Amino acid sequence: MNKDLRLSKVLQIVILAIILILISLNISQLRLLLLLIPVPFALIGTLSNLTNSIASLIIIFLALAYMIKPIQAMDIFINSIVPGLIIGIIAKKVVREKDSNKYEPIFMGSIVFIIAIIAYYFMYKYAFKIDILNEFLQILDKGLESQKDVLKSAGNELLKSDTFRKIIPSVLFFRSMILSIIIYLIEIFLLRRMKYDDLSEIKFKNFYLPGNAIVISFVLYLLVMGISYMKTPLYTDAIFLNLQIVFNFMFIIQGIAVCLYFINKWLKQGIDKKLFIGVLCVSIFGMTGISFIGMIDSILDFRKIREYKSM
Repeated sequence: MNKDLRLSKVLQIVILAIILILISLNISQLRLLLLLIPVPFALIGTLSNLTNSIASLIIIFLALAYMIKPIQAMDIFINSIVPGLIIGIIAKKVVREKDSNKYEPIFMGSIVFIIAIIAYYFMYKYAFKIDILNEFLQILDKGLESQKDVLKSAGNELLKSDTFRKIIPSVLFFRSMILSIIIYLIEIFLLRRMKYDDLSEIKFKNFYLPGNAIVISFVLYLLVMGISYMKTPLYTDAIFLNLQIVFNFMFIIQGIAVCLYFINKWLKQGIDKKLFIGVLCVSIFGMTGISFIGMIDSILDFRKIREYKSM
């Protein structure tokens, strides 16, 4: 199934998406379904042509503007529908190219989600005159203040929203990458069921970071270190902190994929001491060990699943 969907089929997916949105907004127990809203539009981006994809955006925007509150409509449209469609368009190109990085939609989708939430913040601030970031930080401060006695032993740093403010870029990256992984893998699962191309190798256990992850992280550290010795207004400590968190998180994701790959492989071969030793090591070293595994795998490619290596 590689032919583009006609507009009539696209409209059917749009109607299903509208039903999903309305159910998610009106039934509090099913509110988590809002996370799945990008999936139908990812499918549209992959299965349809650009003209029909744009038409679906216009139709869903008008439908949401009529059916729900303007603020909710803009939130869903900017933060879910547009990123989902872009992930689908990127996926369409990637799955058809044999030598492409099959996980590029995850990385590009992460960037799109970050841009979307920033755009939504500024739109909310200037169109509706509401600073959602400051409001959130005020709520966080009140919550921390109410828990002051409980958190006292953890130190004063944890009792200030300034700490959270410093790691906002990392939080945005976490959210964006996790959403991209969920949406892309669900889309691939549905495309497999539709017999769309050969997608058997696109699984989380085969996930890997793009390009020279180690080199890029090292260069960025050196660059920020150099800037820190200059008299600049940049908050190099906060930049260092976010770089460390982001790259640790990325290597943890790849490390988890490596662990799942070998656990699956060893289970197929029969449970033996390799599996026992592997699980024991991960249990002892925890996330630090998993991050280290991901970092080393980005260099040595333990799974032999890439056409290139990072170094």
